[in-house]
Amino acid sequence: MRRGLILALLLSGCDGWQAAAPSPPPAPPPPGAVAQGEAARRQALAPPGPAVTPALLAHGADRYAIFCTPCHGATGAADGPVVARGFPAPPPLPAEAALTMAVIAENRARAHPFADRLSPEDRWAIARFVERLAP
Repeated sequence: MRRGLILALLLSGCDGWQAAAPSPPPAPPPPGAVAQGEAARRQALAPPGPAVTPALLAHGADRYAIFCTPCHGATGAADGPVVARGFPAPPPLPAEAALTMAVIAENRARAHPFADRLSPEDRWAIARFVERLAP
């Protein structure tokens, strides 16, 4: 209670505070400049990874056939030869390339990790190919 009384006495002498002067309006951006929020929005909308080209998709199909078909099958339906021989079927392939990159690299959802066997370029190629497999 004593602290509350001291605090009340101290605050009672604070009636003459001056209000802060209003800050000036911001200067307009130079012509052709993109607002920071707009630049961030554009970057967020840009697809991650390399541009999709026929060469990238062909490379992704080649790498997919080698590294992914044994479990996922040629069409991604989880009907590869190892599944036909009793291995548990893998979950459906993610249609989003960034998720596919994580699955390939980090052993998510029972997938064998390939970060040490496939370069990021190879993983992006596979991820872009897998996007095209999605119905």
